[in-house]
Amino acid sequence: MDKILLTNIQRFSLHDGPGIRTTIFLKGCSLRCPWCSNPENLNPYPEEYIKDGNRGVYGKEYTIDEIFNEVIKDKDFYESNGGVTFSGGEALLQAERILPALKRFKENRITTAVETCLFIPTEKLQQALPYIDFFYVDMKIIDEQKCMEQLKGDINLYKKNLELLCSQKKIIIRIPVIGAYTDDEKNRNLVIEELKKYKNSLIKIEILKGHNLGKQKYISLGWKMPKFIEVSETLLLQYKTEIENAINIPVELCRI
Repeated sequence: MDKILLTNIQRFSLHDGPGIRTTIFLKGCSLRCPWCSNPENLNPYPEEYIKDGNRGVYGKEYTIDEIFNEVIKDKDFYESNGGVTFSGGEALLQAERILPALKRFKENRITTAVETCLFIPTEKLQQALPYIDFFYVDMKIIDEQKCMEQLKGDINLYKKNLELLCSQKKIIIRIPVIGAYTDDEKNRNLVIEELKKYKNSLIKIEILKGHNLGKQKYISLGWKMPKFIEVSETLLLQYKTEIENAINIPVELCRI
């Protein structure tokens, strides 16, 4: 039986979809965002760490039964819209492995959600798409060259997957605003033009301010902590207004 490589199963999550949710963090990501706050989920294999003088391992394999048994513990709290969210890393890189779990949750009337960057093979998206209720999609850097240089991602693949997804689902877009990476006027304008294409498929847009909550994880792995410039509240509000003026979609500022 295929096993799924995870770093954490977080119960009673309130920010990873509607209602009370259990968030499952899968290991492995297709991008290398310089501001990543979950470095333990970048590589698709277990990694040793040292934290407070103690050694441990980021990454453990779980069977579908083990994941299901953990999630079902809180079914009474999910009510009509709570459920399970797959996050990462990039959860859909393991689409074929999580597919049996997705089907099993649907059979038990547990709603499913995924947080994705969409830089994944299109066939993986197609596999999982029918079994996911809520999609949270990052929109980071739209310029082709800058996306490849800074994120190591092919923006054309992203656009292809976004078009496919929006043809079949309503989605929520999350825009990380990171100083010196995603906050410049050119990228903001490119993001807005991309949003316009799919305004009929957008439930809402969330603007996320960059943070350094991953600092201790970088230290535990012995990695250099990434540096980025914190953007101002003025810029966040300006970006929010720019999007609202361009499309009639709710825009929310999210501060962690």
